[in-house]
Amino acid sequence: MEIPEEIKSKFPDCPPEIVAYIYYLHEKIDKLEARVTELESRLNLNSSNSGKPPSSDGYTHKNRTTSLRKKTQKKPGGQPGHTGKTLEQSSNPDHLETHSPEVCSCCGRSLQNGAIIGIEKRQVFDLPPPPSIEIIEHQSITKICTHCGGKTSGTFPQGVTQPVQYGSRIKAYLSYLVHYQFIPYERATEACYDLFGISISPGTIVNITRTLSEKLILFHESVKNALKCESVIHNDETGIRVEGKLNWLHVTSSSRLTSYSVQTKRGTEGINNIGVLPIYTGISVHDFWKPYLSYSCTHSFCCAHILRELKRVEEETEQKWPNILSELLIQAKGLKEIFHTDDIPIPRIMMNSIKSSYDELIQAGLDENPPPVHIAGKRGRKKKSFARNLLERLDIHKDGVLRFIEHIRVPFDNNLAERDIRMMKVKMKISGGFRDRANAEAVVLIRSYISTIRKNGERVIEAINDAFNNNPWMPETHTGLNDA
Repeated sequence: MEIPEEIKSKFPDCPPEIVAYIYYLHEKIDKLEARVTELESRLNLNSSNSGKPPSSDGYTHKNRTTSLRKKTQKKPGGQPGHTGKTLEQSSNPDHLETHSPEVCSCCGRSLQNGAIIGIEKRQVFDLPPPPSIEIIEHQSITKICTHCGGKTSGTFPQGVTQPVQYGSRIKAYLSYLVHYQFIPYERATEACYDLFGISISPGTIVNITRTLSEKLILFHESVKNALKCESVIHNDETGIRVEGKLNWLHVTSSSRLTSYSVQTKRGTEGINNIGVLPIYTGISVHDFWKPYLSYSCTHSFCCAHILRELKRVEEETEQKWPNILSELLIQAKGLKEIFHTDDIPIPRIMMNSIKSSYDELIQAGLDENPPPVHIAGKRGRKKKSFARNLLERLDIHKDGVLRFIEHIRVPFDNNLAERDIRMMKVKMKISGGFRDRANAEAVVLIRSYISTIRKNGERVIEAINDAFNNNPWMPETHTGLNDA
């Protein structure tokens, strides 16, 4: 803000030290006003206009009702044409119980020889009694040869290495409870006692976790190799605590694969340690976090993040272009759902129209938010507004923002990676953090396995049991870089 000319005109009549002090105060006021604006902007941030998680919104009425979803004419619940699912009778029940009347309800005579004229069936779906632990004793018999006198012993089955040990299925059930259902170790031991009648210590569950993770090392390497060949992958990261220090959980995933990794660094050093993005040549979907842009693959940006940022600009500036641009992106998303669902490209004329409107709105925003003017005599560059920074970013990375309308396999947002990482955030809310790095790395490896087998329609407990038996589910590696 410039000092008014009528004030400046009186400076010659003032002592120099007064003039200098006025300039000092004026510069101080500028800095304080900028700081107040920045703090007010931060104060107004919530999950609907920034990347903040919904859990940080609190319980105020305003934050509970803010959403990027638009109101529709649809009523809550199932929509017309929706094929509902209900419990249906089985044609092959496990048990059959008949309930035949003994005497007539009218005259009281015996119905032993009465003719059957109808049968009404009712079925009850229930669980059998809790299973009890089955103890299998393996005996290795040693025999002596009558010919040479040599002694030969029978071979124990693979995996039977201790005088007393738990079998693979009880280990699979405990791993399922702890690492899929996120039941804390102490409560998992209680559940084990209530369900199966055996007492297992939390320390045993820790050892089971380490054993399972060791059996999944080859699986995890196979997943990372398969991700390098996917046409589209998703990337995201979040903070976790390991040994009381801030670490970073990275996720690299696709519609059929998930790979988690714990790194001490958030940026390129951690990403390079994972080893997927540095040599990946397909399309990577992520937010605008700068380290992702340092890799030579094709980039696609999460438009859900952009919609939240546009809402923030609209709330702070009351300008019209953010809302119109949001509606344009949502309209493009609707076209994608219409055409790409059937593997049909969006017609070129429609894509060109969206791109043209996008350019016009970005230019309108740039005109309304000019770059800050450098004031002569002041050192350094003046900070750009959030709106200006966003506009320049959307202008420079236009192709990455609108890539979802050009490629059938590229989604509108990065929700797949965010859903994958959300489950680990649930784990963090329950446990608070990991006491040691080895346990953290073991848990994220197991979660990579569980997430991947779920995406491929496999049963979690059976797949974990197979892993304990040295036969984990493995992904098929195929080259699909041209499928996008």
